[in-house]
Amino acid sequence: MSSELSTSREATLVLEGLGHLAQGITIFDSDLRLVAWNHKFLDLYEYPVDLAYVGAPFAAFIDYNARRGEYGEGDIEAQVAQRVAVARTFQPHRFVRTRPDGMVIEVAGNPLPSGGFVSTYTDVSEQAGREAQLKATLEQRTRELFLTEARLTLIADEVPAGIAHIDRDMNILYANKRFARAYQRTPAQVIGKNAWEVLSAETLNESSRYFEQAQRGVQVDFEMRLELPDGQFKDVRTLLRPDSQSSGQVRAFYLVSIDVTRRKATMSALMRSQKMDALGRMASGISHDFNNLLTIILGNLIPLSEQVEDPALAEEFIMPAISAARRGSALTKRLLTLARRDQFDPVPTDIASAVEEICNLLHSSIPATLRVVLEQSETTPMAMVDQSQLEMALLNLSLNARDATQDHGTITIRTSSYDLSAEEAELSRLPPGAFVRIDFTDDGCGMSHELVEKIFEPFFTSKVAGTGSGLGLPMVYGFVRQSNGAIWVDSTLGKGTTFTILLPCATAADAVRSQGRVSQRRAVPVPLTEPAALREGIVLLVEDDQDVRRTIRRKIAEVGFPIIEASSADEAWSLIEQISTVAYVVSDIDMPGEMNGVDLARRIQQAKLDIHVVLMSGKTDELSLSDQLPDVPFLKKPFEASALRESLAIAGSSGVLADGMTP
Repeated sequence: MSSELSTSREATLVLEGLGHLAQGITIFDSDLRLVAWNHKFLDLYEYPVDLAYVGAPFAAFIDYNARRGEYGEGDIEAQVAQRVAVARTFQPHRFVRTRPDGMVIEVAGNPLPSGGFVSTYTDVSEQAGREAQLKATLEQRTRELFLTEARLTLIADEVPAGIAHIDRDMNILYANKRFARAYQRTPAQVIGKNAWEVLSAETLNESSRYFEQAQRGVQVDFEMRLELPDGQFKDVRTLLRPDSQSSGQVRAFYLVSIDVTRRKATMSALMRSQKMDALGRMASGISHDFNNLLTIILGNLIPLSEQVEDPALAEEFIMPAISAARRGSALTKRLLTLARRDQFDPVPTDIASAVEEICNLLHSSIPATLRVVLEQSETTPMAMVDQSQLEMALLNLSLNARDATQDHGTITIRTSSYDLSAEEAELSRLPPGAFVRIDFTDDGCGMSHELVEKIFEPFFTSKVAGTGSGLGLPMVYGFVRQSNGAIWVDSTLGKGTTFTILLPCATAADAVRSQGRVSQRRAVPVPLTEPAALREGIVLLVEDDQDVRRTIRRKIAEVGFPIIEASSADEAWSLIEQISTVAYVVSDIDMPGEMNGVDLARRIQQAKLDIHVVLMSGKTDELSLSDQLPDVPFLKKPFEASALRESLAIAGSSGVLADGMTP
């Protein structure tokens, strides 16, 4: 009896001790009968107290759970039988189960040596929550990392630069698409290879000193010209940035290469434009005075040549001087044209027909050993250009091609439509859209990169001294820019040269505006075939330069008019008010005082005086004058007496009324 009491007391002590555990615990014997448990086990599962007693079957607890939906929907008996069968295997097990109320319980069971098994039940809801939160945070960070990586990859692939990560042994650790594409490969084909397998030996030899500096931890920036596998040459600006460890040791470096070919071309174009503007201001400023000097020189040399009795003397000394003065006048005119100060009249032009006419002209102007090939697209649109200047531009290119081919070779002219992309338009400083493209190609000697950068500079020439003025290609450039177009050059030594010209397409609105200008503009006078009758009266000569006035006075006298003179427009108006027999006024445009020559002509028109005006200048172009005074003839200094007589005849036949319009 005492032995039984002792066993009961020990069991009670065991149960009391188990009651203080933070975990639930059960012990089932080999028949799956409950031997021991604690209240924590009952609390975790919310079992009634009377369900647990010594000898209670394991199946009773499973049945209780199944009936209150712990295992979800399904056949209760089947749920119980399946779980009892698993328990009878007495295998170690550990699993986590989430109860319907959200509590998470970790169950761990282990078999006992004498049969049966002991199981512990731990509330891990808080830990599971932390783990779930940690997992969610990890998944969120992983998604953000993937998103960041994708974003960086997209940025690295889309930025207009080649990017690579290269270690100290020159192995490529990373390359973006643009870097790999420059060498006609994909990033996967480049990564892992040594730079010597990808970059050309010439490129590596030229840049090796920069790579060595980057490997020592120095930030390096440099520019160089590269030849890519497709044969193209690119100007590339490269930045090398060391990749250092916390210890300061350089383990690799980053390479960023930016294609600056177009930027340099744009800067060159801007510099050329600035030079042209400077040349224009210079030419405009000196042309008046220079042409006045030529007027004096020619006005004295020509009468002198007629008075010299010895023809040989005149031929040897005077005629060369006259010829040189006339060449000086022609040079001034070319400078004004180059500087966009001469007349320019863009109209909708059929480029295909215009180029075909120019090619027909070239066939008779260049040696037969130099072949001209014309390739035209059927869809070549019309363009807004001055056709005469287009002809002059192509003629200048032909003369250069003739020299480049040494009269033997082929000139190919192609015309087509061209859609200028936004990127190209920004670089060319043009609006994107439809353009006409003209490619002018020769198979001559070609040019070096250094020479190509200089060919559009005024007065620069690579020809033998005395054989070129250095104004041909600058005039082509000036024509293209004045036409709101673009021009670029692709040339290789020994392989020829291609000039590409883009001209803006003509629109319906352009055609309407052009027609309006033509209807308002007076027809350009043609040389008179018969001497026109001149009215009688006095010619009032208005010129502030005394020497020029003396020279022009002789020309007026040669035509047969009496002359009075004035040194300013104000003085001329005073004479007009006093002398009623003034029939013509021949006036310089640039005059001192409140009025210039144009103001004087307008004042005469507004006063409805029966006086005909001829204006002259050494720098103002006829087109701009015709827009201001459409019925006033214009004389470009220097001029001959025959040109003066013709202008007087035109002025006399114009019938100018007070408003300046013909009747």
